[in-house]
Amino acid sequence: MAEITLKGLAHSYEKTPKGAADYAIRQMDHVWHQGGAYALLGPSGCGKSTLLNIISGLLEPSEGDVLFDGHRVNELPPEERNIAQVFQFPVIYDTMTVFDNLAFPLRNMNTPEYRVKPKVLEVADILELTPLLNRKAKT
Repeated sequence: MAEITLKGLAHSYEKTPKGAADYAIRQMDHVWHQGGAYALLGPSGCGKSTLLNIISGLLEPSEGDVLFDGHRVNELPPEERNIAQVFQFPVIYDTMTVFDNLAFPLRNMNTPEYRVKPKVLEVADILELTPLLNRKAKT
């Protein structure tokens, strides 16, 4: 994971915002440090998805910068950011094993198989899922 820094970030869906009420995200600065575990919480409509879409490159911020490890990524398309989003209701393929569910995004990106297994084992260890890797997800 990279360190993610937001500098002076703000976003409005209005072309010419007139005030704070026109912003989905009012100007903010924030740093997510590499290796940390974070959750984005808040009521419906507070800007959580907008913020995630900006970080992942699906939306360009109206103001400010998104930096990964100190490098500005505002213009980078999503596929070049190497970042993913996990939503409240994740998709789990219940006919696949836990291992295959964890491996699915890597395989979808055409990651060579010799790199898939170590990555899956690393994530499974962090999530304490190692003993369950061979089970079907539905169980």
